[in-house]
Order: sequence, then C-alpha cells, then structure tokens
Amino acid sequence: MGAPEPRGSHDTERWLCAGLGLARQERLDAEALSTGVPWLLATLAESPTLPPPALVLDLGRLVAGQALASSLPVPDTLPRLRAAVRAYDDHVLARLAAEPHLEAVSAALARLPPALRPRGMAFLVARVLSRTGFTAGLGMNPALARRVLEKPPGELLQSGYTALREGGPFLEQLAQGYEALASGARRAPALLGDAEVFTLENLEHLQGKAQRMALEQAVEAAEALSRTLPPRLRARAVSSGPAPSALDDEAAFPQGGFSSVSNVGSLENLVTSELVYMEDEPTLDLFDVRYVEGELLYYTRDESLAVRRRRVITFVLPPSLAEARVKDSGVKWQRAVVALGLVLCLVRRLSLWLGDLDLRFQVAFPWDGTGPHPLEAERGLSELLLREWRARGTVEILTPRDDAEVLARAEADSKRARVDVLRLDAVRQATLGAEAVPSRVGLHLLDLSGPSPRLQVPRAGAVPPERGFREDAPPGPPSEAPWEAWTGATLELARGLL
Repeated sequence: MGAPEPRGSHDTERWLCAGLGLARQERLDAEALSTGVPWLLATLAESPTLPPPALVLDLGRLVAGQALASSLPVPDTLPRLRAAVRAYDDHVLARLAAEPHLEAVSAALARLPPALRPRGMAFLVARVLSRTGFTAGLGMNPALARRVLEKPPGELLQSGYTALREGGPFLEQLAQGYEALASGARRAPALLGDAEVFTLENLEHLQGKAQRMALEQAVEAAEALSRTLPPRLRARAVSSGPAPSALDDEAAFPQGGFSSVSNVGSLENLVTSELVYMEDEPTLDLFDVRYVEGELLYYTRDESLAVRRRRVITFVLPPSLAEARVKDSGVKWQRAVVALGLVLCLVRRLSLWLGDLDLRFQVAFPWDGTGPHPLEAERGLSELLLREWRARGTVEILTPRDDAEVLARAEADSKRARVDVLRLDAVRQATLGAEAVPSRVGLHLLDLSGPSPRLQVPRAGAVPPERGFREDAPPGPPSEAPWEAWTGATLELARGLL
C-alpha cells in the first residue's frame, strides 16, 4: 500500500490538526500538545512521511511513564475513522504498554541529554513503524509542517476538533493510516526490542545515520541468532580442578563471615557478651583483667578461599573480513553485520551460562599496516555493542600486530585459564596452526568466504613455518541455505565454547 498523496496544503494542514486531536490522552491541553511538537518535527526530519500524528504523542507519553486513556471516547467524526482508532487502541497502544522492553527504552531515553530526546523519540517512532511494516504515511513538506506546528497549541487543538467534525478526504487518509498501524501490529512479533534499547543508550556516541543503522542491524542479527539457541546448554566436563592461590588473585577471594571464637583478635571482632564484664566505676574491673590476661573472646573470620575457574575467549576479526560486506539471498543483513551480531550473541549467552566463572572476552582486530584499519567501522561498532561488558571489565577490544601476537597472548593466558580462539575470516576457508600453541588452547575458524558460513576445528598436522592461521584449504560448495547455516554454526560454536 503506497503512501496517499495530499490534495493540497489546506487538506494537509487539516490532516495534521485532526490527527493531533485524536491523541489518546485525558485532558489533552495546550501544554501536553506543546511537549509533542518537537517530537513531530524530529520525526519529519527522520522520514519524509508522517504516520498519524497521535502515534508520536501517544508513544512519547508511554515512554515517559504516563498512562494513556485507551477507553477515552473518540471525537465525533467519520465512522470508519472511529473504528480504526479503536483498533489502534487495542492492537498498538495495548501492545506497546505491555512490551517487556518498554521500561528499558524509557530509562535509555530519560538518560539522553534534553537536546537529544526529540531525536531519540523520532528514532523510536521510526523503529515501531519499521517493525509493523507501516507504509501508509502521508508525505509532507517540512516547511508546511513547521508553519502549522508553530501556531499556538490551543489553536491547533481547536482546528483539529473542527476538522474532525466537518470531515473531508483527509479523514479517509487518517483512517487508512490507523488501519495500517493496527494491521501491522497484529502481525509483528514485537514492537520494541534490544535494538531500540542499544541504539538509545548509544545515541549520543553514534556518528551519523549509517552507524546507527549498522548498530540496529547488528543487534537485530544477535537477537535472531539468540532465538535459535536453547535457553540452557550443558557445559563440557573438565578434568582439571581449581586450586586456591594468593589473596591478591582476582579469581580468588575470601568467603567472609565468622567461623569460630578464639582468644586472639582485634576489638572490632570482640564477642559482644564480653562487655558485660565492664563496670561504670573508674576502678579496675573484670573486663580489664581479662583483657590483660588475654582471656577475652573474639570472633575469628573464615579465611578459606572461593576459587573460580578462569575462561578467556578471543574473537579474531582480521582485515580480510572487509570482504564480508556483502548481502546474501535469504539473509536480511550483510555477512559482516551478522558476524558482529554473532559475537554479541555469544558474549551475552556465554556470560549467562558461565556466570560462575572468571570469564573474560577479547575482540582482536589484527593490523600492522599504515593508515586506518580496514575494519575501523566494525571496530567502533564493536565498542558500542559491547559497551556494557567493557564497563564491567569483562571485554577488551584489542589491536594486535598480527595473528602470531594473538596466539602468543593465548598461550600466555592458557597457563592460568582455559582459552579458546575463534577467527572469523572471509577470504577462503582457512586452517589453523594448531601445533603452534599448547593443546589446552581451543582453536576455531568460521569461514565466511561464501554465503553459508562453515565452522572448522583444526586437527593436528605439520607445524607451519610461521605461527598463525594458514589459508590453504579450498572452499567447498555450500550444503544448506545461508541463514540455516548461520544458526547451525552459532549452535555448534556455543556448544564448543562451553
């Protein structure tokens, strides 16, 4: 369904005013309307077409934590429009109010600087329209919209109610927009998700619309891959156990609490019942005698150590991954975007499944050349995608010189932790120099040279002349559809990294 064209500026103005009068808010007044004007202007700057204007106001109030009046009577107007607004109440506003991500979206929007909030609202409106597949927006001249919205809010409301009563072709256009919203919301699996939360949290740091769209798509790919994984996977049994070490070890810490009572200790650990021996007179009392003779009782703190196993998982994204900036049939996103989504999906899931371990992730972008890194955009996107885990100190973004430095670091880490290295390559299927590092380091390769990714775990063989990843195995024909290959590789990787 294409976007209806306005007949003229007068009809367009009446469409806009009438749409504002249909906002589902009790006691809609000039103050409430003036709050939504910047959101409407930002929405029009985001897209050349506008949805029914009330959607922008209603969504803004929802994310601000204010209740909507879905049972509010619809103003007296066209019967088709009244029915469409009721369907909009039931299938759009009710869905939005029940969305599990609404609270996170509200918090992310509230943390934005005030100057960025209209832009954040415009992004949120665009995402809801995208999820519902809405295409019935009305094309509008930004100068005309600005001229109309600059009028006093009270005058806008009065004009809107008058237009709803008098009727005209623009009411059919409004009804069509509301019907398209309700129909799309019925088909959409969700109206809000992690992509909206991630983008709003990072909106202040995003440099332009291209980076914002890349972030949205990477999060969407991570969500899609995560949905194909089971809620829980069983970790592999390990033959070696943890051993207690020094207290300054990050993976070992005191259990805390008191385990016994003794005659040695500090006053802060004194057993409180010993205070009964103290007397008010300034003369020597029994408490003083017991203190001098060392007979006072003290709580003894438990000095045992709780020891966690260490895990280090390194994702290697070489410069050749730039060849994966292509889109394959049957997959909604570029290979490189899905690869970043895969990294995010695995970091999320493994952090959940291995939460009792001392878990560390490293995302390495090897580069020893001059000038900017070929994957500079992907590196910046990774920093935004993994910002939460970087703030916790569990994720590092590295730029080593080459693969040899990556494996040397893995070898050093393997002395105190179980280490896995996953390389995502896009030139042609590669084999890993498994003999160059200790057997306790797990090596994996995800070959992205074709539409269907292939996962390879290297076997022992001849030691390569240079430590690193060797590219000497010819690619084979894909055996399954690209997206099914992505989901299968994700599941196999998740099992292999547990």
